[in-house]
Amino acid sequence: MTFVPAVAAVALWAVLLLVLAVRTRNPEIQPVPPTAAFAGEPPAVVDLITGGWRLCEEASAATLLDLAARGAVQIEEVGPELSLVRLRRADALNPYEQLVYDHVRALATDGVVATGALAEGSRHLGTWWKTFRKTVVADARARGLSRPRWSRSHLTLLTAAATVPAFFLALGVTLSDTDHDLGAGIGLAVMAFFLLMTWVGKLNGERGTALGARAAGHWLGVRAHLATARFGDQPAAGVTVWGRPLAYAAALGLAPRAVKSLPVSVPADDRRAWSSYGGMWHAVEVRYPSRLVWGRKPLHTVGRALAAGFFAGFWSWIVLVVLSAFDLWPHSLTTLGGLAVGVAVALVPLARGLNSPAHLEGQVVRLRRQRVGGNENHTNYAHWCAIDEGTSRQLRAYGIDEELWNRLSEGDVVRARVIRGLGWIGEIQPIDQFPQVARSLS
Repeated sequence: MTFVPAVAAVALWAVLLLVLAVRTRNPEIQPVPPTAAFAGEPPAVVDLITGGWRLCEEASAATLLDLAARGAVQIEEVGPELSLVRLRRADALNPYEQLVYDHVRALATDGVVATGALAEGSRHLGTWWKTFRKTVVADARARGLSRPRWSRSHLTLLTAAATVPAFFLALGVTLSDTDHDLGAGIGLAVMAFFLLMTWVGKLNGERGTALGARAAGHWLGVRAHLATARFGDQPAAGVTVWGRPLAYAAALGLAPRAVKSLPVSVPADDRRAWSSYGGMWHAVEVRYPSRLVWGRKPLHTVGRALAAGFFAGFWSWIVLVVLSAFDLWPHSLTTLGGLAVGVAVALVPLARGLNSPAHLEGQVVRLRRQRVGGNENHTNYAHWCAIDEGTSRQLRAYGIDEELWNRLSEGDVVRARVIRGLGWIGEIQPIDQFPQVARSLS
């Protein structure tokens, strides 16, 4: 019976949380009739208030389209698979518009970047998106359109109430212990309080105000109007014709083609990268070969080759001995046959490793690492570096030492000494480093 008060206290706290959650629901939105009257909210804010006060990935692409409509950038379609974003002069941008503009500027070569390359770069996407969302929410709050779900009084009440079940849990554990040790009870109380407040934090999103609900209703009316214009087939470059309506159509979920072509908030594809090496933006395909004889240090490869040759030769000799017992193989050639198989198996990777090192120059387009083993105390990774030399659209990533890998950023132009047969980078030196240094790991 010692835990009955604790269980009851947790249940009552959960009821309190449920009541407050119901009372702090988003207000009901009443869409107005279809209208072409645009209000003053930027597309990212429109995305927030019409999406249940949750920001969607379309918001960053819609922001870039809005920058293009206002002349801060220019989006032009060069061909069926290539569109470019060209930087223009940008003045009086709000924080999240500046964030998008700065990302484009960081990627641009001579002020130009391919739209497909907008997923590239050395930023940490999770941190970038949190900053983007935070600034959009701050703008919506400043306009009186949204507010935190929990007010200060709500948080005070929930925090104070959470101490009650935590206290009774500590009391129950202490009373059930024959030694009445307070340590376990206090530990459980702290854990219980932490879990309850974590639950509170998870529910503390944005909620709309009455003004925000009216604004959202207006923009849903605008959405109904824009839905008749077939924005879904428009490319991002269509903003030069359609202007800001295309940006708002993107924010309202009506322009998927334009949004997909502007992957500002989308993680970069491991196997498809964009490169500006050689002066012309182009896409390259990246492969990560099996590490059987590729992407390993030369000494490791030699050791694996000798081991593979030994085991292949030994088991081949066993098989030939059995065959010779049935007169299916000459007895005098069993040892020679096993030796020949072992040498042949070992010779292939050895021959690759004996290739003289080659020198190359190009742009780092992918830096990835792959878990290859370890234990609970240490994790082993294989490190990959893909370099576009400007000679092929099909690239094979090279293995590289972790220390060298940590010095690089995607976008660096480098000189490297590689053993092509083994797919291993022995030395690498950046000659034109990408301006950002933080890297998102895969």
